[in-house]
Amino acid sequence: MKGAITPSTEPLLELLWRAIGDPDAEVQSNAAFATGLLVENSEQDLSPQYIALLGALQPLFNQPTDAPAPRLNARDNACGAVARLILRNASAVPLAQVLPVLFGALPLRNDLLENRPVFRAVLYLFQTQPDVLSPYLDGLLRVFAHVLDPSGLDQVGDDVRSGLIGLIGALNSQSPEKVQQAGLGPFVPGG
Repeated sequence: MKGAITPSTEPLLELLWRAIGDPDAEVQSNAAFATGLLVENSEQDLSPQYIALLGALQPLFNQPTDAPAPRLNARDNACGAVARLILRNASAVPLAQVLPVLFGALPLRNDLLENRPVFRAVLYLFQTQPDVLSPYLDGLLRVFAHVLDPSGLDQVGDDVRSGLIGLIGALNSQSPEKVQQAGLGPFVPGG
């Protein structure tokens, strides 16, 4: 529906608030995913709701690594939702509080399609506010190596892969030792 969803934004958002807090992990997962898509596609500015949305999504991040698949799917979809909030209006997201939680959930393990908005958000932040990512660089480089691993499934698609490889090249010119330590040498031009 893309932007055609706009007239239904308010009733859908109200429904999604309740669904994110539902005890069933499948409902939470679908609600987190739908929330991200609503923020991404609605022509209504939902940034005044970001703090409340982030608060509602936050419990989905608190999953042990051995949690059942539906709980891990909910966490991955919450990551995608947070990434879509950042992409839509990063200035409305308290990045200092949000990024440690978001990056602590990476790499995604269950809903790999959510890697696409997550890494689009990472690329966007590197372009617009690179300093906010400096404290997370080592961990992000390890995650880049994971999602770009040619022996695994495609986790990011061609556009994001190309952006990440370009970013790795730029980071290599600043911190070649960190890029090499993360195993990303093969992604550096001439590497």
